[in-house]
Amino acid sequence: MEIEKVSIRDFRNLRLVEQDFASGLNVIFGRNAQGKTNLLEALHMLVTGRSFRTRNEREIVPWNASGYTATVVRATVRRQGGTDLFHLAFNKTQKFVSVNGEALTRLGDLVGRLNAVLFTPADLQLVQGAPQQRRRFLDICLAQTSRLYLQALQRFDTALRQRNALLKMQHQRKNLAGEVAPYHEELAASGAIIMKQRSSALGELSELSRLYYTQIAGNNETLLVQYAPSVTCESLEEDAIRERIKNILERTLQEDRMRGVTSTGPHRDDFVFLLNEKDARDFASQGQQRTCVLALKLAELTFLAKHRGEPPILFLDDLLSELDAGRRTHLLNCLPENVQTFVTMTDREVISGRNAAAIFEMKNGDLKRID
Repeated sequence: MEIEKVSIRDFRNLRLVEQDFASGLNVIFGRNAQGKTNLLEALHMLVTGRSFRTRNEREIVPWNASGYTATVVRATVRRQGGTDLFHLAFNKTQKFVSVNGEALTRLGDLVGRLNAVLFTPADLQLVQGAPQQRRRFLDICLAQTSRLYLQALQRFDTALRQRNALLKMQHQRKNLAGEVAPYHEELAASGAIIMKQRSSALGELSELSRLYYTQIAGNNETLLVQYAPSVTCESLEEDAIRERIKNILERTLQEDRMRGVTSTGPHRDDFVFLLNEKDARDFASQGQQRTCVLALKLAELTFLAKHRGEPPILFLDDLLSELDAGRRTHLLNCLPENVQTFVTMTDREVISGRNAAAIFEMKNGDLKRID
């Protein structure tokens, strides 16, 4: 899967970018605050329909641009079996997304059309940050490989919001137990699918991460990525998980009434990085933590390629400057040649000695190919 051509208009400081990209390694260099990350942000919005940097898309809109009507991202994407045309447009009040001229009514319908793996310096929070960030990583990864997972996640989120709304109105409900019962059924059914797929995926990702960590770090440290489900179950069979979730929801109803929220379920899941059997959040250096995340991202790349039948696109934002020379070399050697990769950096010499398919300079929002 590759982005062949892109047209971006009025996206942050990118007034107009029209460019063809190469297969293999695309290097984008330039000083800070020139628009390199803005470019990756625009391209990655074609994956999920949302920005990886902000929840408020009004921040992306160039408020002072003369004659502004909409922010537009168009891309031609080549995949096995054909070519897709992506069109994303939004302004301060509206959003429009289409693939091959067909308008998508829900952003969920976009997920899986363009598969990608993204690494930014902020991804260090996968080790250091809250469980919500790790769940989001899993959800984006699995939603790109399994329509069943995405649909279960959407149903679970809907039922969870409805159950929580009833819990908050408990004093107005005479028969709360009866009213939440249907949501217990849905939460259990969709939650079982979510938990089973998360457990299976993390098993694969952990083994791949262990191998990549060793390649990058070049030492004897051992990485394990371990699932930490909110609901424990002796069996990983879907029926057993469903019954377990349902029983817990019923048993904790009174406690949840007091709190006004659903306290247990896949929405409370987590996973941990164990380095030599110790929690990397507490015992690993920042360099080790960054390597843990890099290993997981490369594992995700391999996981997506296996389950989708073709490699995804890889976005690496200002990554190499954060690594010492040895880990930088090991990381570049880990990048498969058949993966289209976008790397941003401030100094193009950082990647000297590596055969880049194309080199671009970003200056004041203007992208030019210079090789």
